[in-house]
Amino acid sequence: MLSAKENNLPAILIFAVTAQVLLLAIPSQAQLRKMKVADEMPEFSLTEPNGPVFTYKHNRKRVLAIAFLSAKQKQSKHAVVDIKGIIKDLREKAEPFDFVGVMSGLTKKDFFDSDKANPKVTFPILLDTEYQLWGRLGIIATPTVLIVGKDDKVLWIKAGYGYDFAPALRSHLSQVLGIIQQSVPEESTQVKTLTNGTVEARMRRHLRTARMLEDKGRFESAISEVRKAEKLDPNSIEVALELGELLCTTNQSRAALDVIGKIKTTTKAENAKLFLISGWAKRQMSELDAAEKLLLKATILNPKSSRGFYELGKVYQGRGEAEKAMQSYYKALRQIFAEPAETNFSQQQ
Repeated sequence: MLSAKENNLPAILIFAVTAQVLLLAIPSQAQLRKMKVADEMPEFSLTEPNGPVFTYKHNRKRVLAIAFLSAKQKQSKHAVVDIKGIIKDLREKAEPFDFVGVMSGLTKKDFFDSDKANPKVTFPILLDTEYQLWGRLGIIATPTVLIVGKDDKVLWIKAGYGYDFAPALRSHLSQVLGIIQQSVPEESTQVKTLTNGTVEARMRRHLRTARMLEDKGRFESAISEVRKAEKLDPNSIEVALELGELLCTTNQSRAALDVIGKIKTTTKAENAKLFLISGWAKRQMSELDAAEKLLLKATILNPKSSRGFYELGKVYQGRGEAEKAMQSYYKALRQIFAEPAETNFSQQQ
């Protein structure tokens, strides 16, 4: 006979994994578990692998960017390459600033290789072996980047690595350093496009603004921007899919289905997103069988869809199928953390 505590274990596990996915699978809302934009960055002191100590103190009147990295993760390696290029470019245009990386756990040599040809493109990687700074800030994913202003306030937070990592980091760091104006929503290399008066350029400006607002958790404002893009090009598949995702994010499932029901997708990526939004909306409407079929199609077309697997987990959890729910939540987390190992929950009874 199982105890009450043991009987409740599947539900507890599902809750724990669900909490993780809710924190990580949805778009960044400019906050961590313990820090958010406008909070004061705590003082800290960490060492580099070869001995030097980096100390951050208040009232130093100097911009700080800090990237939390994982030695085992490909996304962190990609982030390092992007960061080096951004630092090299901005150091030639801006006042002095600090950019440091922070790593906990095991390390790999390639993170500490110096560029002898141009030492300016490197940045120090600090060791936080006891996860002290990670814990104080509530870091929940790698890579995560914070930009801290001269007033010691956190101005920007970006968790995870995606197609927009380098443009967003370059743009926000350039803004903080005064290289480009605050009104520019993306990286400075796109300014020429934004000033173009064509319908296409205006539509893309609204989409970029929407994504920036979405990053800040301002979903209704983001929807308003995408609606403006929709008016400029009512036949745009990209706009419809963007709007559908935002509507699902704000639980406007019927409206999402209305929007995507008007388009005809042609590519694999478009089809994957169409099935995802459709299944997401159906799940919100408690049409679980239809949702499952659509989400399975979405995850087959895009096996890296953390949102797809998360929504499948919600479907199975709604049916009381605990093991299937755990499998799906685990797959969602694997995509977020990019872990290669397979786990078969049915073998862990």
